[in-house]
Amino acid sequence: MANTVLLILTNSSKVGKLLPVIQRHVSKTLYIQYFPDKNLPSGSYSSLLQWKLLPNHYQKIANIYALATTFLSKIDVRILISSTKKSSLISTVRPIELVIFDRNYSKEDAKMFIKNCIKNSAEPCNFIAINDHQDPDECSPENLDDNINNNENKIYNNTVLGGTFDRLHNGHKILLSKAILKCSNKLTVGVTDSSMISRKILWELIEPCEKRINALREFLNDVNPNLIYDIVPINDIYGPTKYDPSFEMIVVSEETQRGAAKINDLRLQKGLNQLDIEVVKLVEDSHHSNNEESKISSSNYRIRLLGTRLKEPNIIGKSLKPYIIGLTGGIASGKSSVAEKLKSLGAEIVHCDKLAHDLYNPGQQCFNYVVENFGQQILTSNGQIDRKALANIVFSNKEELDKLNRIMWPAILDVAISKIKELQAQGAEIIVMEAAVLIQAKWQYVCHEIWTCIIPHEEAVKRVMERNNLSKEEAEMRIKVQPSNVEQVNEATVVLSTLWSHDVTLSQVQKAWELLNQFLSKQ
Repeated sequence: MANTVLLILTNSSKVGKLLPVIQRHVSKTLYIQYFPDKNLPSGSYSSLLQWKLLPNHYQKIANIYALATTFLSKIDVRILISSTKKSSLISTVRPIELVIFDRNYSKEDAKMFIKNCIKNSAEPCNFIAINDHQDPDECSPENLDDNINNNENKIYNNTVLGGTFDRLHNGHKILLSKAILKCSNKLTVGVTDSSMISRKILWELIEPCEKRINALREFLNDVNPNLIYDIVPINDIYGPTKYDPSFEMIVVSEETQRGAAKINDLRLQKGLNQLDIEVVKLVEDSHHSNNEESKISSSNYRIRLLGTRLKEPNIIGKSLKPYIIGLTGGIASGKSSVAEKLKSLGAEIVHCDKLAHDLYNPGQQCFNYVVENFGQQILTSNGQIDRKALANIVFSNKEELDKLNRIMWPAILDVAISKIKELQAQGAEIIVMEAAVLIQAKWQYVCHEIWTCIIPHEEAVKRVMERNNLSKEEAEMRIKVQPSNVEQVNEATVVLSTLWSHDVTLSQVQKAWELLNQFLSKQ
């Protein structure tokens, strides 16, 4: 299996049969050089490579990306688009290790093609032809509609589009391919910055704007290096369209078409030319589940990150027995239900919140310290600490909360470590240390990895109000003193969310557990 494969495609109608076979040959990147209605001729390679893809080939390209989503969902597929005839070489960022032809050619022709036409190929670069004995009609030259109206085939000097472009997927690539095919000189791409993403599902998992911009630049220059690309962060739907008179056309998806109309309204008010609008249809995601969108979307990809391993664990210089998972998350984020599932899968659980509750009891080491610092008014009539009265004091005054944490956190960790050692002596191999304050208290060093539970802020407020019988203001106050979801995610090896049904949460935990055991089996 090769990391990077190049498919020489001369008939797009064969893609549905080709891709299931190709998936056995590629592990990372599949480039597709599409030559509509072209055979590979002996000794005439430059004329083949000077073939120019036009806007009327767009639908074929969109269909290929859609099929790739079905058959190659984990492969980075890139259809090479040449908008000019400047080069007679296929040039890619990643070295080609294997070339796949969709028709049978002589060994000599195939070798000569690789030698003369591929600029960046590995040594040696292998090749195969995939011929599944298709019907003659299927292998015949495809019928492209060349009689389209001039407006549909119109090419613009300067085009523009915008979006989040989180974890570049085939839906994005379809949108970008349309923009490239309609552009002859400069393509401007606006990338939504942090102020525009907070209402998106699992927005905390969206990659930093700079990283998204770099991924876009690499992709665009890879599939068509002949255009000028201006990729800029934007803080509103308008971006540079509100002042740049050079733009001629904007590419939008079906769901953002109204945004394009607003842009034109603003440009009209400012005396700028109105933009022609190219609308790209949404593509169905054949893999979507009940809690996901039916279209190919970044939201779906973020949902599928839940339960996966986002970064390497902290194992350097540490014994792996017992293996300690720090389970954390904000108030009402569902840590307890996740802990119960992990227990059913075989993990031992150390509930730090429960240990903390016990430390408040009379006779425990923290009882006297807390009473001395917060006064007799926090005691009930029978001499117990009234946790609600204490909470009213500390959650309305940060200095008081810090004072309480300085008393409680070292004591909780001492008891938790003692409990871990006790479980280790009993033969426990995987121990989950559930602790809401894990990030705040900086206990990460105790753990091999961190699993974080997150839910949207609005959902957290709702749950805290219902569970603790608090007002909205009181719930907000308790959430405010915790690390944000972003801070929690930044520390996480695995992110989970209990936003959806119990079964969805269980599937995330099951996935994370299986990946953990695969990792440990290799150590």
